[in-house]
Amino acid sequence: MFIGDKRRALVRLLAGGLIGTAVLIPLGGLFNDIVSGGLISMGFHTPFRLVSADLTLLLGSAPLAFAVQLALYFLLGAVVGVSTLPFAGDGPTLILRSLAHFALTAGALTLTCTLLGWAWSWQAMAVYLILLAAVYLLIWLGRWVGWYVEAAAIREKLGLAPGPSPLKWRETLPYLLFAALLCLGLPALLGLFDAPDVPVLRGLLFPWLLLPVGAFFSGLSLARRQGFCPLYPPACALFTLAAVGLVYNASALPFCAVALCAAGLGELTGWLLGHGRRNPAP
Repeated sequence: MFIGDKRRALVRLLAGGLIGTAVLIPLGGLFNDIVSGGLISMGFHTPFRLVSADLTLLLGSAPLAFAVQLALYFLLGAVVGVSTLPFAGDGPTLILRSLAHFALTAGALTLTCTLLGWAWSWQAMAVYLILLAAVYLLIWLGRWVGWYVEAAAIREKLGLAPGPSPLKWRETLPYLLFAALLCLGLPALLGLFDAPDVPVLRGLLFPWLLLPVGAFFSGLSLARRQGFCPLYPPACALFTLAAVGLVYNASALPFCAVALCAAGLGELTGWLLGHGRRNPAP
């Protein structure tokens, strides 16, 4: 169980399940209609299909399919409902339980989209999961900021020095300019000198040497001075994603993973070398 207070968790599960069912019946009807091609039919059309055609075909019975569909809606609402409660009081346990809950939520979403036919390809399912991760991250960050504000108010009343900014966003800001120049500016600059038929500079030198080395050592430098800053690796990946759209094409999307992993590994190494000790690097 993610929550210590089982009674509160049960209440949130039931409330979330009921609210999720009520919300997803009309929204699911719209999705059922979209995947069945109803929205592209000719003439007047009401965009709503109560029961999934794919699930009905799979189970061989519309009433049974509707019952299973309602159970899936309830499951999605329940896992979202329990997320409104704190999972733990200490940082490491909170992160581990949050990751476990996200995996459970992603599993419930995948099961629902697969059985109801909403994910017609793995690409569509990937989009759903990315959207889920984005919403989950926003909720998690919002809760984190709320805790930080409360902790800052307590420290101020006690006359203590303020702690680090939430997720150390303020400490990360000076390094974002370098990340933008490395991940977005450098490939654009190399494109001016690259051969149009064989882009060696942009296609080989940048993604497999300059990008990982620059992201690694900048992350190392940041973490040695400020501790592990979780926003920096995603920022490198986002700047690289912008370069994919402006300089490259969709085939260069793996470069984002290179930037994310290299910066993350650099930060982990810098934290071990610097803030892993009692006295951080100056």
